[in-house]
Amino acid sequence: MNRVLVTRPQPGAAATADRLRGLGFDAIVLPLTEIRALPVEKPPSTETVDAVAVTSANALRHAPPGLIADFRHKTCFAVGGETAAAARKAGFTDVVTGPGDAAGLVPIMLHALPAGAHVLHLCGRVRVGGLEKGLSRGGLAITELEIYDAPLIPYAPETILLQLGPGPFRAVLVHSARAASRLAELVAWPQVAPLFAETLFFCLSSRIGAALAGIPQTKIFWAPAPEEAELLALLRRHLDART
Repeated sequence: MNRVLVTRPQPGAAATADRLRGLGFDAIVLPLTEIRALPVEKPPSTETVDAVAVTSANALRHAPPGLIADFRHKTCFAVGGETAAAARKAGFTDVVTGPGDAAGLVPIMLHALPAGAHVLHLCGRVRVGGLEKGLSRGGLAITELEIYDAPLIPYAPETILLQLGPGPFRAVLVHSARAASRLAELVAWPQVAPLFAETLFFCLSSRIGAALAGIPQTKIFWAPAPEEAELLALLRRHLDART
């Protein structure tokens, strides 16, 4: 069986599942987190902001329309390709695409912006903080505006069993460290452990892979760059080799 579990939140989970089905896999969707819009604090005035940074497409999907309208004439530094596409769709006309993670976006921004420039970061409540630290060390000012949260979904055990269905999983795709931590707990449940006895875990980054506590390292792989295209290519290489 070519069953692959998708754990990312909606609406991304449905898009990922469609891509997997297009590649011939049987995609099963069990989002472990959900995206919730937050009440957004008043942003700084547009005159004081030199650029916008976005490290997740979710910040653009859930930002108040008026907020995007006020800042869409600013250069938008997007963490990766998916976020850059969302930024253009939201109305930003000058979008710089990063390599897929905040650490890689920092030097791009430091090179493009003058010392002392003020960056508005549209972000989630839960974040690593690498962008803020990197830009601050490089002499830029940054205001972080929380747009959304990503809490865990409190599934009942019977709901999880129903969603997973019968039959083992060949692979799981993991897009966040929070989902990875929850997934590690779930696969240890006696009721579901047999479904994951031979499963491989494909993560968007090594940091996410490190959150899969208790899962053998030989079963954990991460994409060479934190983009879903790279993740799916990695999945295909390993599963094709094991077919």
